[in-house]
Amino acid sequence: MKFTIQRNRAIAGNDITVGIEAEGNEVISHVTTNLDGFDIGDDEVDPPSVSFEREFLQAGDASPHLQHKLVVSVTDTQGSTKSAARLWQDVS
Repeated sequence: MKFTIQRNRAIAGNDITVGIEAEGNEVISHVTTNLDGFDIGDDEVDPPSVSFEREFLQAGDASPHLQHKLVVSVTDTQGSTKSAARLWQDVS
């Protein structure tokens, strides 16, 4: 799986885009997205796909020096899970 995670500070919270591309024989059947310990996305992909993208607008909190952790987990049709994480800190 190839993960692409983009984020920008919004007026309130963060704008986040999560993209996933399956590689080889992999397929995407379920995607969970967790920001700062809170689930912000829980998506069943039916039928299973080789590509997935989701946008979250104004997700979570934002304030100077606040640290964030975004974890995206993908499950395939065989029940195998792969994850990617992104960490950042708000500047202002």
